[in-house]
Amino acid sequence: MASGDLAVQDLKEGFEGNRIVNDFSIQVATVNGSGSQSANNVLLRSLFRMGIPVSGKNLFPSNIAGLPTWYTIRCSRHGYVARKKEIDMLVAMNAETAKEDVMSLRAGAAVVYDEPLKLDALRSDLTFYSIPYDKIVATVCPEAKLRKLVKNMIYVGVVAQLLGIDMTQVEAALRKQFAKKVKAADLNMNAARAGFDYAAASLAKRDAFYVEPMNENQDKIIIDGNAAAALGAMFAGVTVVTWYPITPSHRSASS
Repeated sequence: MASGDLAVQDLKEGFEGNRIVNDFSIQVATVNGSGSQSANNVLLRSLFRMGIPVSGKNLFPSNIAGLPTWYTIRCSRHGYVARKKEIDMLVAMNAETAKEDVMSLRAGAAVVYDEPLKLDALRSDLTFYSIPYDKIVATVCPEAKLRKLVKNMIYVGVVAQLLGIDMTQVEAALRKQFAKKVKAADLNMNAARAGFDYAAASLAKRDAFYVEPMNENQDKIIIDGNAAAALGAMFAGVTVVTWYPITPSHRSASS
């Protein structure tokens, strides 16, 4: 079966009436250094805590703060964890790549975008949701310097409301993310709630993508590749590790 046929089959199996449940991918398009990684981790963990098989992957070139980066979440009722070619929901936060990101989507996808980008004029075969992030974040974050970071959590709340993600799980995931920073956790939770409330009051659900609780993650954890590699090395008996990150440096450690 060709890859295109597999994609169509995947969609058909996910349909419940006009709903596609627990079988789609989300891509957040933003910039390095914007604080989006925390928001993306919260979104990923919220889905995981609902018992839905998920995986997350960063997509970015070797670059500096301010340049494009993407994060993809695969949500699969069948337990598939490889990155999916098609993007079903795009969260467009980067003006530099927004048009190209939208034009790359297949028909039927949903786009959550920052209101000033005015992306809804680009295509008529997508579902667009315009979000006034700057207005919303101003109501929950009095410090202007922090708003750039905090407004990322607003899209977590918006996506949660559109998909049906349990906000109890969002809060649990968020407080785990900021476990040692109570004030930051409270501030970001207020932002997530503000995004959720805005979507509930102002957006009519028009796309086909939904989540529902499952029980497929028992005895499983979320772990990134670096941590998994480190644990594997330890269990294999490695006693010395060296590395060379982007910033020129050399470090070593031994047991």
